[in-house]
Amino acid sequence: MSLTANLKIEENPFAQNLGVKEWQKRPFVPPNPEEYLIAELIPADALVSLQASTVFGKTTLATQLAMSVAFGLSFLDRFACLQPGKVLYINARDTDEDSHRRFKRLVREWTCVPDFSARIDENLDNFTHISLFDECFGVSPHLIDVSGSMTKTYTYLHQFSEYFKCKLIVLDPVEDFFPDNLRNISELYLKLRQINSTVLLVADHSRNEAFHKVEVGMSIADNSLRLHSDYLGCRDIGMTMGAGIWVPTTSCRIP
Repeated sequence: MSLTANLKIEENPFAQNLGVKEWQKRPFVPPNPEEYLIAELIPADALVSLQASTVFGKTTLATQLAMSVAFGLSFLDRFACLQPGKVLYINARDTDEDSHRRFKRLVREWTCVPDFSARIDENLDNFTHISLFDECFGVSPHLIDVSGSMTKTYTYLHQFSEYFKCKLIVLDPVEDFFPDNLRNISELYLKLRQINSTVLLVADHSRNEAFHKVEVGMSIADNSLRLHSDYLGCRDIGMTMGAGIWVPTTSCRIP
C-alpha cells in the first residue's frame, strides 16, 4: 500500500503555504538609517565579516573600526559612528605587545581628529583588547567545542557583552575560535547570534567558509574596501594604506 494512500493533501502541513506567495507579499525591511552602528555600512546587532586577498591589513582595519566605535569617530573619516560604546576585541594570534604597538601607531597616524588622545582619555573603558596568545586566562580561544556546545570562553564573552552592553565584538582571526574538526560552522553562527552586539569576524583566509550567513561582508581589494551587504548591495569604498593606517583616497573629513 502506498504511504500516501490515506493522506489527504489538504492535511499535509507542507502544502499549507504552497509556493512563494507569502514571501512575495512580505515586504523586505532594511534597518532604518539610525539603526546602523556605522552609518551606511554596518547595522547594529549584525554579523559582519572582513577578509583580504593579501596577508596584511585586516587587523589594522578591524582595529580602526573598533576604535571608531569605542571613541565615537567616523570610520575611514567619512562614515559616522551612530552608536558609540564599548568594544571587545579578542585577538588569538598577536601578542599584547604587538597589539599595543598597533594601537599606538594608529593614535599617532590618525591625524584627522583634533585632540585625539583627549578623546581616548575620555573613553578609556570603551576599548578592551584581549590577546589570548599570551593572556589566555586559563581558556582556549574556542567559543564552541567539536560538538557545537559552548565553552567557558564563550560564557565569559557572553557575560562581558551583556553586562557592559557591548556595541561591537571583534574575533580575530575567526578560524581560531572554533576547532578545526567542527562539523558545521553554523554552530558558531547560532551562538554568535545569541549575543546582542555587532560581531565582526576577521578571517585569516580569503573565500573562507566563515563568510557565509553574514549580513555584511567586507573584503580588502586593491585601493578599495569592497562591501557586500544584504541591504545595500555591492559597493567599493576608496582607501589606501598610509603610514600604517588605512586612509580614504578622497580628502580627509573631520568627524
